[in-house]
Amino acid sequence: MALYTELDPAEIAAALAAWGLPPPSATRPEPKGSVNTNHHVWAGGDRYFFRLNEGKRLEDVAFEAEVHRFLEEARFPVPRLVRTPAGEGWVTVRGKPAMLFAYAPGEEIDRDAAEPARCRRVGEALGHLHDLAGGFQASRANPYGPARVRAWLDELAALPGDRELDAARPLLEDEWARAGALPGAPRGLVHGDLFVDNVLWLGGRVAAVLDWEMSCVDPFAYDLGVALNAWCWVDGFRRDRAHALLEGYRARRRPEPETIEAVYPYARYAALRFTASRIHAFHGTPLGADRLAWKDWRRYRDRLAALRDLGERGFRELAGL
Repeated sequence: MALYTELDPAEIAAALAAWGLPPPSATRPEPKGSVNTNHHVWAGGDRYFFRLNEGKRLEDVAFEAEVHRFLEEARFPVPRLVRTPAGEGWVTVRGKPAMLFAYAPGEEIDRDAAEPARCRRVGEALGHLHDLAGGFQASRANPYGPARVRAWLDELAALPGDRELDAARPLLEDEWARAGALPGAPRGLVHGDLFVDNVLWLGGRVAAVLDWEMSCVDPFAYDLGVALNAWCWVDGFRRDRAHALLEGYRARRRPEPETIEAVYPYARYAALRFTASRIHAFHGTPLGADRLAWKDWRRYRDRLAALRDLGERGFRELAGL
């Protein structure tokens, strides 16, 4: 969601025309994040979110479009993906697939405001998603699996000297070696990126779950591990939040014993994956600070270190597993 490609108003207008929309009355770039080029767009009296997908295969974009179709039909709370008059889920801009989403009303909360009641609602939403997954037919391997993380770690050697990066390398290398033995567990459609800023709220209700570009077919335990890292950490892991998230999940879906057993190793893998991806995105990019919103890789290094210190027994007690 960085501004990798600078689009002029005429290019955005031409893209909107392919969706059957008039030229925009206003646009605003959104530099938040690190993956794509995004703009808020107002056209024909409505508001939209325009995303130019950077560095993606058409198969990945088609998978995300299918996820939206499936979830919209299931009435799961996702923003509506705008389709062309021909029914396509994307158009081509500068040789890259662009997607358009209807504006989803709701409030984004700060991580510090993710109190247990909200964690429970997020757990319920995640349980609902995994409950629906049995009816989803498309397939996509996790694009951020151990092989991708290995490539990011290899890039560290080419980065300019940095004391903190150098100090973290043995921790990350050891954890990656353990990731080769991640357990098999029940699989299905997962979000893969259920961070606090990917959920919109209307009061205490989940209004929309955003940003499905990292969705894939992977163990449900991975999604739980990502969510526990994202929602249950402030200055350390919060037991009340973790318990609430798992209670909400169980209220909506009865997890398999194999899923419960796999949550701890996948939580550790998720912490490794987001540490490595943030180093890659924010240390290896040529973009300036005015076009890229900084995310501190050290926050996920700290999560990883805390999970290792907890051990499996301590983690299970933390999460109420």
